[in-house]
Amino acid sequence: MLQIFKKIILILFLLTSCSFALSLDDKIGQMIILGFNGNSVESKGFKKILKDVEKGKISGVILFSKNIKSKNDLIKMNEKLLSSSDIVPFIAVDNEGGAIQRHNFYKSLTAQQVSKKNEAQIIKEYSKMADVLSELKFNVNFAPCVDLAINKNSIIVKKQRSYGSNPKRVSKIARIFILEHNKRKIITSIKHFPGHGSAKGDTHKGFVNSSGVFDKNELVPYEELKDLDKMNMVMVSHIYNKNIDKDFPASLSKKTVNDLLIDKIGFKGVVISDDYDMGAIRKNYSLRDIVVNSINAGVDIMLFSNNIGRNNKTISSDIHKIIKEEIKKGTIKEEDIDKSCEKIMALKSSL
Repeated sequence: MLQIFKKIILILFLLTSCSFALSLDDKIGQMIILGFNGNSVESKGFKKILKDVEKGKISGVILFSKNIKSKNDLIKMNEKLLSSSDIVPFIAVDNEGGAIQRHNFYKSLTAQQVSKKNEAQIIKEYSKMADVLSELKFNVNFAPCVDLAINKNSIIVKKQRSYGSNPKRVSKIARIFILEHNKRKIITSIKHFPGHGSAKGDTHKGFVNSSGVFDKNELVPYEELKDLDKMNMVMVSHIYNKNIDKDFPASLSKKTVNDLLIDKIGFKGVVISDDYDMGAIRKNYSLRDIVVNSINAGVDIMLFSNNIGRNNKTISSDIHKIIKEEIKKGTIKEEDIDKSCEKIMALKSSL
């Protein structure tokens, strides 16, 4: 009974803290997820990121293969992170299946392989995936990928990351993925809004333009799955489409995030960016430009992997400094920070 009472108190704290209990720095911290170097609790990089979580400078972490030395070390790190703060941190991983799986403790199927299974088999596959992530103490999986298999030259299709070209079928499988994770208290993130399956090119490496190939059916999974926003995020890609916004790629675009995803489609949950360290963004925008434009676009959580040719040890402090400076200038509204924080806290209350 005492444990239930404590959980209720924590949920109430999370839901009200943005308006009352949290400082501006705390609110900003909830909008940042970072990657780090290190693969054990003794690693220098892990100790640094742990301090960031303890001090509320970041909302959580994303782990990659480089962070996973052994199952035991991984669990110890994640447990240490989870116990480090009164506000539960996000412990995230990319685990779509197939090539997009950061651990090797078992081999999951690619999205393409899953699409050929019947419903019972799909449930079994994603139940197993979620069980393993739960055992490893992850509470966020940046998946499923709901990009449509439209362009055979798309990196999504080449790596078998799509469930197919039929948006209704894609949505049905993605819903199973989401619900099986949610049963284990794992948040998911459908991606890559507004759609990566029609475009050729890799945003990890540089600018990708979908202007001449984008298909409106790519939006259907987001329309179909928007009701799952209580334990599901939407990840916005770095795809550029001049027909949606002639000035900015999706993850920095108010027309894409606020106007299309939030207002038109009606998604009310947390919006997270794809990794802002990817070439499509970092080769073209400064950190200040990224921060200002992402917040003004309607992005709630900024993701920086510290993983693609860079490791910025001061990035959390740099982001805090930029946001506070831009609030003073009037280029960022503090009420937008509050709104994002409230959505993030509501999401965390489900964990």
